[in-house]
Amino acid sequence: MIRLGVAVRILGQAGLRARDGRRAEHAPHLSISLLLVREVLAYLAERQIGCYRLADDLAPYLTDERHPEFARQLDECGDLLAETGALACDYGIRLSMHMPMHVTLAAPDAAVAERSAVELIARAQLLDALGAGPEAVLVLHVGGAHGDGAAARFRFATRYQQLPECARRRVVLEPDEHSFDLPDLLRLHQATGAPVVLDILHHQINNPSRIPLGEALGLALATWPRGVRPKIHFSTQRTEAHVLPERRGHARQVLAPQAGQHADYINPFEFIALLAAARGLPPFDIMLEAKAADLALLRLREDLRRYAPEAAALVW
Repeated sequence: MIRLGVAVRILGQAGLRARDGRRAEHAPHLSISLLLVREVLAYLAERQIGCYRLADDLAPYLTDERHPEFARQLDECGDLLAETGALACDYGIRLSMHMPMHVTLAAPDAAVAERSAVELIARAQLLDALGAGPEAVLVLHVGGAHGDGAAARFRFATRYQQLPECARRRVVLEPDEHSFDLPDLLRLHQATGAPVVLDILHHQINNPSRIPLGEALGLALATWPRGVRPKIHFSTQRTEAHVLPERRGHARQVLAPQAGQHADYINPFEFIALLAAARGLPPFDIMLEAKAADLALLRLREDLRRYAPEAAALVW
């Protein structure tokens, strides 16, 4: 069976929030975020959703040097972190995080890379405090190539090796739609051992080697260590236009979607094609990235039962 997952926000039940998003002057805290996450986990369990991406700022301002008063949140919430992690385990929900785009070990600026390492270590420590197993990963992009992809990969590999073990064992690499494609990340995997999370939409957009979907999927899954269930990302390219209404002095505008924009829902036929390409490969989980969040996952289940019952039996 393939577990489906959703990222951060929940739309299917009013009032559910992913974290304490208040500004620093209002004293947000990890303890509040964890209480909110427990409600989210109960909602996911009720709907048999088996993977959840935590907000990367679950612990507000944890690494912000301008607000050192927030630096001890992990210590202050030790018991609540352990209880929340145990709840996710009891529900059978796989947790993960996706690092923000400014976290890049490949940055030419050493100070930026050092701050990135600090943020990675803090998130790894948070997952450790939750008691999360090795499947709870930190998804990371390499960053920009800055005119020299080979040099950027070398910087990334060097700095990755300098991370403490608690962070190295959590980090997984995701291709992007501009600078680093699947072959680039396979080279980094050989240099570092870090597994690769295949993002299907990014692969569709940035695949100059024209690697077929099934082959790309097999290559990425093979980078994961034995005993750790791989995961991938799936989304549908947005095709809808944004229509800006006519305003005084301005005619109505139709804005075309940009490459890489996620659609509100998942195209079920593209998803069925993915399942066909995955035949014979090891089991893995799929994080759905859609603007409609959990509503998109629930609709996808309905669509699979309608259009491909044999495929619907493969996912939950």
